[in-house]
Amino acid sequence: MASLRHKHLRLVVYPNDHPPPHAHVLGPGWEIRVELSHPPALLTIAGPAKTPDVAAALLAVAEHLAPLRVFWSELHD
Repeated sequence: MASLRHKHLRLVVYPNDHPPPHAHVLGPGWEIRVELSHPPALLTIAGPAKTPDVAAALLAVAEHLAPLRVFWSELHD
């Protein structure tokens, strides 16, 4: 597992995960999967995430897209 922090969020890339390349953004009581595309794309929402949480998750992935892609590549290639 590879992860990094962005403010109150945790961005995680899990080994042995399935395509497409994506990160799990973990917040208080919710998880949002975001595709590591340019621009990042919302895949799924689990838990009571609100619209500002989704926006924050997408922005966090956009700001850390390069290292998250490296994490994915290191864990899945």
